[in-house]
Amino acid sequence: MTTAAPAHVPPAILVVSADDRLRAALVAPLNRRYALDYQIIQTPDPSSAARAIDELRAGGGELALVLSDDFSPAEDHETVFAAARRSYPDVRRGLVIEWGAWADRDTTEALLELMSRVQIDYYVVRPEHTADESFHRAITDFLHEWQFSSGRRRRGFTVIGDHAQPRAHELQSLLARGGVHAERIDPESAEAMALLADSGVDYEGVPLVRTADGLVLVDPDDAELARSFGLDTTLPERMVDVAIVGAGPAGLAAAVYAASEGLDTLVLEGEAIGGQAASSSLIRNYLGFSRGVSGAELAQRAYQQAWLFGARFAHTRRVAGMKLVEGGFELEVQGGEVVRARAVVLASGVSYRRLAAPGLRRFVGASVFYGAASVEARAQTGRAVLVVGGGNSAGQAALHLARYARSVSLVVRGPSLADSMSQYLIDQLDAAGVGLMTGTRVVDAGAHESDRLDHVVLEHTATGEQFEVPAEAVFITIGARPHTEWLPPEVLRDKWGSVITGADVLSEGGRRAWLGGEEEPSQFESSVPGFFAVGDVRRGSVKRVASAVGEGSVAISAVHTHLGIYAGG
Repeated sequence: MTTAAPAHVPPAILVVSADDRLRAALVAPLNRRYALDYQIIQTPDPSSAARAIDELRAGGGELALVLSDDFSPAEDHETVFAAARRSYPDVRRGLVIEWGAWADRDTTEALLELMSRVQIDYYVVRPEHTADESFHRAITDFLHEWQFSSGRRRRGFTVIGDHAQPRAHELQSLLARGGVHAERIDPESAEAMALLADSGVDYEGVPLVRTADGLVLVDPDDAELARSFGLDTTLPERMVDVAIVGAGPAGLAAAVYAASEGLDTLVLEGEAIGGQAASSSLIRNYLGFSRGVSGAELAQRAYQQAWLFGARFAHTRRVAGMKLVEGGFELEVQGGEVVRARAVVLASGVSYRRLAAPGLRRFVGASVFYGAASVEARAQTGRAVLVVGGGNSAGQAALHLARYARSVSLVVRGPSLADSMSQYLIDQLDAAGVGLMTGTRVVDAGAHESDRLDHVVLEHTATGEQFEVPAEAVFITIGARPHTEWLPPEVLRDKWGSVITGADVLSEGGRRAWLGGEEEPSQFESSVPGFFAVGDVRRGSVKRVASAVGEGSVAISAVHTHLGIYAGG
């Protein structure tokens, strides 16, 4: 006798409203468009919705989306939105309003209050008919976001590696930042053993990656991993018009504008597309994305845009040196190859400084992460987490981690967040219950009872008093510094390594520092004509994604001018 496999339970869309007509107006188009892939559940009030959520969870089901017109203050009772998030951290929540309701002050205030308290993700306008495509666009946006964050996209890759193995985490992060969903599983798990048996490969202590087509890569380097999902790592033999070093927001913007204006454009990226911004779980204040956009999605959109204009990308190719040659530059790439370019735009960003706390070192890459590392958020379910830093990156990381972790606290050296973080993030962190420890720094860490991090030692900067707090993971987003040590001495930098550009070249280094003769350097041009710096690597830049994008796009006009002047038009 054989036992039948359990039936697949489709994820649910939950509609909650005391208004029978509104419920019907929502359920009809949802059933017509989504019933094959989602179960549509409707309830008349929050209490019955809470029971439906409990039943769904008990049955092993998933909740993708909640739609409700419930404006009730959270102080009176737990809203359906709060109940849904408590049971399903990745659920998307939409407040249903009537067309034109934004003109009503009470409705607007309630909506903005729910958004600021992180009770809803966005609003949805009541559909006029079953084929109301504006309504369906809002729904599919919600479902796309849910699939992305919950990991329900088709699993392309599986990383097999121990939790304490930093390289296993790195491989998963590289895949995620490349737009590929990958799950990391323990090598001793039943799933890993089945995959290895099927592939005929033994686990011998180094990470393995099973690709979408079933190939198993044994401890692949970054380039091998990139090639396994179709990324190009080769370099052109010809001289290009402009080489862009770095594919973060500034570099991607430069690539879009350079390629769209007909320049032969090459982008070299040593790690993954998007830079530090790609690890941001949600950027709420980026122009044009009213419901916010993840750093990874923004980077992938920009990458596709630049690629479609003809920009060429050399993935996982790190630049290690540069020479000034007749007619332009030679970029020395790790591995011994050389790229020749008539102009160079440096957009390599910055990396976070390693903390001096000695106890942290042995946990780096396994439970201590430098950067927001949104790919690690789900693994923190039920854990106590610290985020070190007071900028927007730290706030976005803490807010995302709060969906999953038992507790999240920010550790900030300064007296407050007011001078370093956007107000909307401060408000949302408070609403989400994220702790705040100001005037504090990390001095040590350790494990009392196992080989896994379980506590961090903090110190009050004013008094020197030290105290211990529980922490099973730490995310560090402070001490950003540029990596420009590979640049030749002709490129003027400050004592931290940031590239000096524009009028500052003359004021800091004098006429002797500028190699361009009587012409003055343009706004983003360094002391070497034709070598430009944009984004975080440039001294004096504003450390925001939108600012980096602006610098990258504006710099290309100066590249055109340089090519016209120095290359004979």
